[in-house]
Amino acid sequence: MSTEVRLQRQLEHNKRLREQFERERISVSQASSALIQYCMNNKDVFITPVWGELEKQDDPFLVQPKGCGCSLM
Repeated sequence: MSTEVRLQRQLEHNKRLREQFERERISVSQASSALIQYCMNNKDVFITPVWGELEKQDDPFLVQPKGCGCSLM
């Protein structure tokens, strides 16, 4: 591997590190608060003991019938 290729890879790596370092950050307490607010306002369909059973119209995994629900034989 040539020296130029190694230098180019190192420069690219440094650029990615700089981008990560300059990325806006929030504190852990802010992130925790945001997560708690999200969980309080959004029902998780997989945790029925917490939220209770979902109404059929709210269940994203239930296949909703289309049309009148009749079937022809």
